[in-house]
Amino acid sequence: MANRPQHFLVAVLDWGLGHATRSIPVINQLMSLGHKVSVAGNGPSEQLLKAEFPTLEFFELEPYDISYPTSGSFKLHLLKQVPKLMQVIQREHQQLENLIQKHGVDVVISDQRFGCYSSRIPSVIITHQLTIQAGWASAVVNFFNQRMIRKFDQRWVPDTPDFNLSGKLAQDYPSARCIGLLSRFKKLGLPADQDLIVGLVSGPESQRTVFEELLAREFETWPGRAVILRGMKEGPPRIHSKVRFMDHLKAAELNVLLEEAGIVVARSGYSTLLDLAQLEKKNIILIPTPGQTEQEYLAQRMENRTIAHMVRQHAFNLTAAVATVRRYHGFDRMETHSNLLQNAIQELTHRKL
Repeated sequence: MANRPQHFLVAVLDWGLGHATRSIPVINQLMSLGHKVSVAGNGPSEQLLKAEFPTLEFFELEPYDISYPTSGSFKLHLLKQVPKLMQVIQREHQQLENLIQKHGVDVVISDQRFGCYSSRIPSVIITHQLTIQAGWASAVVNFFNQRMIRKFDQRWVPDTPDFNLSGKLAQDYPSARCIGLLSRFKKLGLPADQDLIVGLVSGPESQRTVFEELLAREFETWPGRAVILRGMKEGPPRIHSKVRFMDHLKAAELNVLLEEAGIVVARSGYSTLLDLAQLEKKNIILIPTPGQTEQEYLAQRMENRTIAHMVRQHAFNLTAAVATVRRYHGFDRMETHSNLLQNAIQELTHRKL
């Protein structure tokens, strides 16, 4: 198995863009090691990867179509969607088996797509959600979660043992393997402009739009330059007197914008934190999606470590948040640990699982 290049299929979840962005360094690493790579996915995350890797072959998978509530219980809303999700995962698994047979796939790496495993070839899941923090729903959610991830041969966590970004989301799972702080960005050494504030809007609707509107109102008060990245492929045009709106930027352009930003306001999604850690950003304001317990846990963890300032969405006031975040130290100098991912891939292709 190790004597020839392998055909890797990288399957990416369509729940926001974070699973796609953190798959970029995985795909790059596979290609640098001489392996053939195909990608399976759907929706905006697939489109983002097509823009980054226009020469790769892509296969369409059925969408998970998870929705967020505008109001009411977030956890109850998600639990009601579990039966539909299980049906999608079963169909997705059959889609994968067909792709393996038709296209000669040797290894599948799934970023959080639970149906993308196989008993015929090695299968790996990339996840930071080995122990989901879901409050009163944790027992039910983790029963389902553990049942799914046990179907994979290996579990890779985008984290490092020393920094431990994921905290109790992954630290107590003995068979998990850290593969480094996956990010599509590079530290360029550009100076930060303290007059530039950048808002990163992400996540499923309807909360994506709620967050965009909130930032648009608050950024109107900013005395310097204000940019909102909407996290959309092509959205309806927006004209504001002071705020510049961008739908989507390629990785290299966003890399520069974030490094130059004096202040960043964002959701506390795990992939967003990976990117900000890679860039060693300071002056970070995190506003978790209301009711999303993982984002609340991660934002509170960053607050407790004085890395980033956590603010609840209903209480967000830009002037007060900026005054507070200036006292936080941000992400200190990070070790890249690039060999963790490379070693995991090389060991995977040198052994029969």
